Amino acid sequence: MADLATPLGGVRVVDLTSYIAGSYAATMLADLGADVVKVESLEGDSFRELPGFFAWNRGKRSIAINLKAPEGRAVVERLARDADVVMENMRPGVADRLGVGEATLRGLNPRLIYCSTTAFGSTGPFVDRPGFDPVLQGMAGIMALQGFGGPPQYIRVALVDYYAAALTAQAVLAALFVRERSGVGQKVETSLLHAVTALQAGNFVDYPGKQSVFRDNPTYRLYQAGDGEWLFLACGNQSFWVKLCQALGLEDLAHDPRFASWMLRLDNREVLLPILETRFRSRPRDAWLEVLRTHDIPAGAVHTIDEFRRHPLTRHHGLAREYDHPEVGRLTLPGSPLLFSQTPTRDVGPSPTLGQHTDEVLGAAGYDAAARAGLRARKIIR
Repeated sequence: MADLATPLGGVRVVDLTSYIAGSYAATMLADLGADVVKVESLEGDSFRELPGFFAWNRGKRSIAINLKAPEGRAVVERLARDADVVMENMRPGVADRLGVGEATLRGLNPRLIYCSTTAFGSTGPFVDRPGFDPVLQGMAGIMALQGFGGPPQYIRVALVDYYAAALTAQAVLAALFVRERSGVGQKVETSLLHAVTALQAGNFVDYPGKQSVFRDNPTYRLYQAGDGEWLFLACGNQSFWVKLCQALGLEDLAHDPRFASWMLRLDNREVLLPILETRFRSRPRDAWLEVLRTHDIPAGAVHTIDEFRRHPLTRHHGLAREYDHPEVGRLTLPGSPLLFSQTPTRDVGPSPTLGQHTDEVLGAAGYDAAARAGLRARKIIR
């Protein structure tokens, strides 16, 4: 019976993923209350050595298994029989060769949702290629866009991975909802390729005569204040433009026909940009942020991640959680980003150590102490 205290209470997930997109998608389900068992090799997820691993895998239980051995595959099969979801992000065909593909596991459990997240999709010309977030950033135009006409720039937040994770979780949730009505599971899939396309929905639009908006917009950009600190100004419509002119003491520009729309301000940026740069250099950042706040203008300070982690806003919303972790000591992780009025999410805790829950999970699956000892002696489990 489902535990209605959390949105996904009672939902059991077998997580065969690694790296970021697949792993973080499973963490999103854990945030909602699902019981997520991360199945790792005896050596562990390749990204365990990265600090981000602690966030990409929080709230899970870990078992370490040799999937290349028949007895290891048998463990996954036993877990899949009682699971609601199996997730994997291997190259197409690898899960099948390991004996944990859709046909095998859904053959054991027709209600199973089997989810695959790949780099370039499960068909097509790049089906066999490996792919990581920056590769897709480059292919899809994001790096060129960030270069703004100069050399391409690599965005150092794995935005393609993170959006692929969100799409993966969305697909699983939709499939679970369908199963509630049909009683039948299915395979769902997405990829980094699909994610980087959806992520740029607005940029992807094209038609004859379309104007380029990727020019330096004087009212939607970074400014350096008089104390050397930076802020971002985000005047996203004409109403904010008028307020900005009042805030900066430039009332004569508010209804200047050269700046009467977003596109006109782009067209006349060589005139407007020096005026705004000079004005923002006349005061410290915090003084300007207060002026902009009182005039209801969207703007914000540029912070480091350390400053953001300690920010009162972050703390107020429970977005910085602290734990004592056996491997690194005092550990700060992001909290759940979703709020529910009737079925609130819970603090799912930190990521597991490698194989931390092998005995617990296998014991619940019917492997007694002697059986587990035998598997461990034969290097099937850790």
